[in-house]
Amino acid sequence: MASMAFIDEHNEIAMLQKPKQAEGFHQIVDFLKSSHIAHALTVSPTIFIEHQRQFWANATIVTEDGVQMIKTRVCDKPLTVTEETIRICLRLDDSSGISSIPNEDLFSNLTRMGYEGPLGIFKFFKAKFSPQWRFFVHTLMHCISKKTTGWSQFSSPVAYALVCLSTARKYNFSQMIFNDLFSNLDNKKSFFMYPRFVQAVITNELTDIPHFDGVYVPKPPKGKVFSNMRRSAGDSEGVDPPLFSTMMVVSHTDEGMAAGSKPSSDHPTASQSQPSHSISIPQSLLQKPTSSITQTYKRKQVKKAPSLLVPSPTKPLSPLLEHSPIENIQRESNRVSPNPQEVLSKEMEEHMGEKAATTSASTEKDSGNISKTFPMATLGEQSSKGPRCQEPKGVDSASARQKTSTTKRSNDPSKEGNTSREGEDRYNYYELMETMGNINMDVLN
Repeated sequence: MASMAFIDEHNEIAMLQKPKQAEGFHQIVDFLKSSHIAHALTVSPTIFIEHQRQFWANATIVTEDGVQMIKTRVCDKPLTVTEETIRICLRLDDSSGISSIPNEDLFSNLTRMGYEGPLGIFKFFKAKFSPQWRFFVHTLMHCISKKTTGWSQFSSPVAYALVCLSTARKYNFSQMIFNDLFSNLDNKKSFFMYPRFVQAVITNELTDIPHFDGVYVPKPPKGKVFSNMRRSAGDSEGVDPPLFSTMMVVSHTDEGMAAGSKPSSDHPTASQSQPSHSISIPQSLLQKPTSSITQTYKRKQVKKAPSLLVPSPTKPLSPLLEHSPIENIQRESNRVSPNPQEVLSKEMEEHMGEKAATTSASTEKDSGNISKTFPMATLGEQSSKGPRCQEPKGVDSASARQKTSTTKRSNDPSKEGNTSREGEDRYNYYELMETMGNINMDVLN
């Protein structure tokens, strides 16, 4: 067999997602995803180039009991491929499917689809369909047909498949794929046909064969295919025909299965495989709250120990701490008893006032006695003896008052009493000071 190659646009993976470019194509995408060819359109095994090479290099056509088959070897493991093998590996479930339809049926349904190309010939043009139908044709041509070139037109097998799928009739894709593989063996321009399907058969039938480094990666589906399928300005005229009523399906959203739709048997849901357990939930818990709940967090405040030296200016901790310790001692001293110094000073002022009055009276009396004792002649005698240093006026009286005051104070018995009382008050003052100091230290501690 001649050197074989992969063709990128052949046997692609179908674009069955809904990106933003898919607006206007959601119905046809949902239909293809729910059809019996959905697995064949999207199956994507790891394609080992060495497996593909050995499959085609060792393949031969064999007929046993009227059944045609392809026998080959991959990694020294025998492999037999039949129509049923393909049906099982691709999950097509089309053993009862048809492979052709009458021409009138074909042409009438193409007309219903809005096909605007010529009828009566078995060459059909993709551009003559409206966008959704054009995408349908494009998917069949690139993903599940043997075509490698000429993508603008297709032949009767694709047309039969198109009509059967859209009218809820099963087309026998397994037979079509097997016949295409069969024909590729006798073709001088053989290529790696249906690499996704061949690898799915090898992987399913031969589970213990080694893998290799060389891998072929098909073209990934892209959202731009929807943009390419949109109608351009001069493609056709008239209103886009809708899909047939038999093609309408309920889309399964991400939130769950819509009401009235049935899950696919190929992909059982959790409710099918596991017993259901119903739980009664109060309706009040299912209702959404009318207002949002906002959580607020308060920083935990650490209580600080009150400072004894720096009290709060607004609310003092203790009356004794409003002032300094010395001021507190003085205030407490005044509160307990009058200040001894003030008492002593007051008594001394009163005593001095009385003494001053007594001294003044004594001075006046002595002055009168002096004038009586010494006559004016004596004064005249003194003046007649000559001039004499005259003392300033008022000196004698001041000296006399000072001398008299000193004499009286030394002889006054109240002097001794005041001195004794002053010492006693001073002793009481020091004792009070010591007591208040001890009280203040206890408060501070």
